[in-house]
This record gives sequence, structure tokens and C-alpha cells, in this order.
Amino acid sequence: MVRRRWRRVVVGGAMLLCGALHGSAQAGVPLAGFQPLVSITLTDEFKDQNSAETFFLADNAGAPTGGYLSANGSPHFELALLDTGAGASLITDRAHQAFDIDGNQFDGTVSQRLGGATGFFEAIVSDPLGIYATGVGQRTGSSPLAIDTTQMVGQTSVAILSLPPESELPSVLGLPFASQRSTLIHADQPQIFRMDDRTVRTPNITFDELGAGGTGITRRAPIILKPSDQFLQPPPYIFNFENILGGEDLTENPSAPTLTQGGLFLKADFRNDGTALGLQDFFFDTGADVTVLSELNMALLGHDPVLDTPDFTIPITGSGGTLAAVPGFYIDEIRVATIGGTLILTNVPAIALDVTDPSSAGNIVPGILGTNLFAGRNLVIDPNPSIGGGGVGPSLFISDPVTTSHVWAATTATADWHTPNSWNAAGIPDVMWAVTVSPVIAGAQTATVAADSTVWSLNVAGNANDTAKVVVENGATLTTFSGIEVLDGGQLHLSGGNLDAQYVENLGGKISGSGQIEVGNGPIVGQLENRAGTIAPGDGIGSLRIIGGFANRVDGILEFELGGTAEGTYDTIVVDGSAVIEGELHVSLFGLGADAFVPQSGDQFTLISASGAIVEDLDSLTLPLGYNWAVESDGQNLLLLVESTASLKGDYNHNGIVDAADYTVWKDSIGSQVKLDADGNGNGIIDAADYTCWKDNFGQTAGSVTVNSVPEPAAIALLFVPFLLARRWTTAATADAR
Repeated sequence: MVRRRWRRVVVGGAMLLCGALHGSAQAGVPLAGFQPLVSITLTDEFKDQNSAETFFLADNAGAPTGGYLSANGSPHFELALLDTGAGASLITDRAHQAFDIDGNQFDGTVSQRLGGATGFFEAIVSDPLGIYATGVGQRTGSSPLAIDTTQMVGQTSVAILSLPPESELPSVLGLPFASQRSTLIHADQPQIFRMDDRTVRTPNITFDELGAGGTGITRRAPIILKPSDQFLQPPPYIFNFENILGGEDLTENPSAPTLTQGGLFLKADFRNDGTALGLQDFFFDTGADVTVLSELNMALLGHDPVLDTPDFTIPITGSGGTLAAVPGFYIDEIRVATIGGTLILTNVPAIALDVTDPSSAGNIVPGILGTNLFAGRNLVIDPNPSIGGGGVGPSLFISDPVTTSHVWAATTATADWHTPNSWNAAGIPDVMWAVTVSPVIAGAQTATVAADSTVWSLNVAGNANDTAKVVVENGATLTTFSGIEVLDGGQLHLSGGNLDAQYVENLGGKISGSGQIEVGNGPIVGQLENRAGTIAPGDGIGSLRIIGGFANRVDGILEFELGGTAEGTYDTIVVDGSAVIEGELHVSLFGLGADAFVPQSGDQFTLISASGAIVEDLDSLTLPLGYNWAVESDGQNLLLLVESTASLKGDYNHNGIVDAADYTVWKDSIGSQVKLDADGNGNGIIDAADYTCWKDNFGQTAGSVTVNSVPEPAAIALLFVPFLLARRWTTAATADAR
């Protein structure tokens, strides 16, 4: 247990991020992109060593013809991330059990050490089998992943990897599969459904034969295949040479999985502050929803990832675990080399991270072009279109955006989300709407979500004088296919309602209220990240439940109110996942005057609880004065404790400072029974002597003997007026009582 004691208020203002954040959201390049998910099933199809064909080479296949791997012989389906950056296909430990790999005797005995952006892990190599896939848009029946297997395509004689139980990765359909087919990513067919108490959100994926071309998309970016010869042959697995000496079946226990060494690269140029990197080969990885620059390239563009304060940080999950706070910066411009239409994106968020080059072990790539660059566009990845006689080389075909931008247009202070006149284009918000809510008139505007609604993305922004607020009412759920961003002047408030998004980023606004926020994408855990704004559970006293990860970064503020010690009498955040708590913690007492809560020595408050681990590294706290506080973290809870109360004469509201508010408490206490009495001299009577006690200590603070401020003479005169009035009233009341 870590204990940090705080006796005085530590005052610090929230540092807001630069204006680039506001511009970036409007420019349409989100912090994170889409995550393409497909449904996979496994079969017992493989070539034995006596086959007329080379037994360790994978074969393309149409619909499954063999027996299904499962506990009962019927097809079992799992979600898998379509990852062109993965050299092999992987399944989770849970999927390993569901496919009954061991019971069907396809388990291996050899482990393979694989690495990625965050480290290394050991995975078990399976015996060769069949793997089939299609997009979740083809699902049928009552089961969320039930697929008509005649709509699936696959490969046989494929050795895959089983992840260890502790791995945070989802199942992965890797490059061995994707390199042998044309992959169509249909952003105009967004899929959102519930599975295993999680929301799945993915573009629909279909597979076609190599050479299918752009299927109507004109703009294409030439793909560089590295090394190119790996894409011209069926991908192999490496059989165990020790089996040759032992006379054993060579299809048993391969020493390495079916592997496609290398990757897909696109030419692009990053430009920032007048500096251009020039065209370089950047790794294109559908498993990366963020854009990456090597640390050196980021420094060349003027952002030193070691010395400079990042514009933002992002947690990265990879083969070796999670990196909690990878620094990110905004780049002025990226130009992707294309034919048939230019592709220039501005104000692009990118993280600084050195990633191993899959085509040249021991080196790093200049960077990764993540799916956030292509969010809301249809894509076709064809590693070899020339096979179809098209005459063009390997290409990524990139459509124009298929989403439509809709902006708040209501001219009243409060308007309904579902009213067509509330938007700049008539209609009711739907899944293809990229929504921006910002003030149309001076002052504060509120968009009220009173019924379930699904949109592509949500951006809420305003300014210091004109604010925009989205309120999700009780019983309503606001779902986004992509993410939610709250910027300066933007507010997102839950009045008993729910948010369901791939991710939520607070970049300078405020998220408040009571309700539930779910973040993530099926098996991929998302995060609510407070980068530079405020998170304030409750409207009064309340609780926010976060399903997924939660991070309050160094420029983020957490606000809590205490109204008692029992559950439900003070603000809480409950996290179904892990939490990182940095930045500022602001705590105040709930209630006014006689109704204000007064903590006692020994009181304890569980402000944040998490089912996973809590990492606490708070930078500053603003706590009620008049008490000696302690902050404790036991690894799963963030606790606030009152170690003792600090006595301060004249501090009648117990907030640690003697000021005009204490005079009001004293005045209201004369002749009445109140929770906070103003008996400063302890004689059991609220009288003029208590006023004198207040006046003599005016300006004192807890733990201090320095008078920070003394009322100006005019102010003292004004204070005397109500005192005299109160005194006359008290005398009269006393006379009547006698």
C-alpha cells in the first residue's frame, strides 16, 4: 500500500493542449482508426508428407470441405483481427480451448518467440490445419458470429500459433492469408453488434481472388512488397527436421508456423514546420490503428520525443504487453503517393516509436501508416493485381470518404438530438454521420439525447464563452462506430444514460454525470483518456462506470464531491479494467452552509476502484482545508482518508480558511440548532463573542499563521451592517422568549 499525505492545498492549473488538437478533430484525422475484424473457423484439412504436392506449403481453398475443429465437430467461430503486419496467424488461449486443438490432436510441442512494438512472447506452433475467414457482415442466425461457411474462403496446410493466457492480443488473421487474396474493406458497411457482453464494431470485410483490382475505386497507392519473392509463392511452415531422424510424421510438431516474412509498404512524405522527410517507404499495417514515426524521423520534423512535451500520449498494446504512454505529436501534413487522385492529409496525429522492420530484422521502419489515415474510406488491398491482367502492380485502392459530416445547427439554448432541424442537413443521425456539436449562438447550447442513437463519430467543442454540451438522458445509449472527442468548450454529460464508443478522448473539455461509458471493440479493450480536460462524476453526488481502460494524464483534472462516508453519498468512478491516475485531484465538500458535509477523523472514501490494476502518480491535489488528508492506493482502489482535523478558530464551515463564508454560517446559527455550529469560544452559546473570534482570525488558513488577506475598510463596514441587523433581531427574539 502506497500512502501519500497531503496537509495543504497544492494549487495548479490544468495545462491545455495547443490549438492543433481542435483543428485536428475538424480536419477529420482521428487519433485512432478502424480495427478490421473477421470471423474465422478451423478445420482438419492438411496435406500429409506422402502428398503429391509439397506438404508444407499452404493452399488456397474455397469453402471448407473437411471436419471442423471444436469439441462437438460443428463449426466454431472466433473474431480475429485482420492484421497485414502479422507474419503468422494467431489464436487466443480461449480460442485454443474452444477449437479443442488438444482434443483434436492438432496441438504442437514447439514454441515460437515472436516480437513486435512492445516486446516478445512465446507461442505454441500447431500442427497444420485449415483456416477459413470472412467478414462479420456475412453472419447469420441467432449466434452473433454464426456464418454460412459456404461464404468463407481459406487456406489449408497452415500452422498457426496459440497465444499464452497472459497475452493481451486478440486472435489474428495474418499476412500469410492476406498476401494470397485481394482484401476489400467496406467502410460503407459498418458492423455494430453485441457479443460476449462487448460491442463489436468493424467495417465489413470480403475476400476476392488476386487481380480483382479496385472494384470501381480510381485512386490507388502502389504497394512495395518487401521482400517481393515471399509474396509470389504459397507461404510455408517449417517442419521439424528432428522428425526425419526419428522416422516420425513430418506433419507433426512443426518447428515454425506458416510465415510470410516481410510486409506491405507505401511511399509517403511527412512535412512539419517547413521540413519534409521526402518520400520514404512506410509500413502499411491494418493491425495498427495509429500512425507511427520512428523517433529519429519525429525529431527531424521538429518534435524530439525525449526532450519535448508531447501533444498527447497513447497506450499501445502489442505482443509484449502494453506501453502505457507513448508520446505523440501533430504533424502538419502527410502526402501519400497515389495515382488517380491526390491524398494529402493535414494536422495528422502520430506517435514516436521505433518498430522492428518485418522485412529486415535488426532494423526499424521509418514509420507505420495506421488505419486512422484511412478512416471512413473503402479500401482494397491487392498484393498482385497484375495476375488478373490489369497491368498494374500491387496496390492499395483508396476511395473518397463514405461518411457524411453533420454539424449542430439548432438556434435555441436546448434542442433535441433526434430533431432534423437540429442539424445543418435534414435527417436523423445514423451510423454514417460524422457529427460535430459546437455552439451556433452565443452562450451555452445543449443537445439532448433522449433515445438510443448511433453515429459514426462525435466531436464536441466550443470556446471559453460559448460552450456546447451533449446530454445523454436516463435509459438512452449514444453509440459511435469510431470514437468520441471532447475539446475545449465541449461538455459531455450523462444524466443516467450510456456512452458506447471505440474510444473516448477528453482533450480539454468536461465529461460529467452519472451513467456508464463503454470503450473498446469486441476483444480489443478501449480506453477513456482524459488528456487535458476534466472528469467530474455526478451532478451533485453520482458515479461513473467505465467498462474498459481509464487514464487520467498529467494535464487532466479529476473532480469529486464528498457528501458523506456511506456508499452513494460521495462521487465515485468504477472501472471494469485498469486505470492510470496522474494529473490533478480536486475534492470539495458537498452542500452549503448548515447542510455542508463535515468530515471526521478516520473517515475514508474510495474515489476510484478498478477490477484491474490502478497505477497512481498524482501530481497535485486541491483538497478541503482544515484537515490532514492521506491518499492511498492499494493497487485496485484510490482511497482518500481524513487522518485528523485541523482546528482553526473562526473557521465555522471547516474549509480551512476564515473568510466571509464563515460569517454567514455564524449569522445563520444564532438562535438555531444547526449541523455546523459557530461556537468559536466553546461556551455553548452562539453570540457576539463568536463574531469577535471570526473577526480576529479573518484571513487565517489551516496550518498557517499568516493572514493572506484582510478586508478593506469598506468591506468591513459592509459586514458590520448585517451584523447589527442580526443583533437587533436576536435581542428581540430573546425578549419574546422571556
